[in-house]
Amino acid sequence: ECEKISFNENLLFTHRGLSGPVILQISSYWDAGQFITCNLLPDFELEKMILKAQKTESQQQVKTWLSNHLPKRLISILLKEQLANKPVAKINHNDIKEIIFLLQNRKIKPNGTEGYRTAEVTLGGVDCDEISSKTMESRKVSNLYFVGEVLDVTGWLGGYNFQWAWSSGWCAGQYV
Repeated sequence: ECEKISFNENLLFTHRGLSGPVILQISSYWDAGQFITCNLLPDFELEKMILKAQKTESQQQVKTWLSNHLPKRLISILLKEQLANKPVAKINHNDIKEIIFLLQNRKIKPNGTEGYRTAEVTLGGVDCDEISSKTMESRKVSNLYFVGEVLDVTGWLGGYNFQWAWSSGWCAGQYV
């Protein structure tokens, strides 16, 4: 989540930092210096799961139990050692709240992006108010047409930018 915009996609931890569809998607809304909130277990009601595990898997360490859902090395980084090594049965209400906060409300402040070199899409371009949406022709210069990524249109991942390029090109082609 960044600026009230959120996506439920895969997150990758790479040797260069965070990546994956969710990072590529949210990067369009992120500005340098802003935090991103990550929910590493978005589809889980973690409190209910922990309470159930306290009855059924009580002797397992927290990190072992969580490793059913996250990599053990990641758990060791995210949770304090004392909490990670506790048996599930021994964690209290405050421990549960801490686990939930650390895994489902994780604040991350990115150092930056890799820039244009690895970008999937770009932001900016010719303002769409400056062209005819029917013909893609400039409102200021006759017979000048703009299509695709030269316009200030950014689609989500999944082929939307390709489709925009093809569709806007087709529209312009009808009037050239």
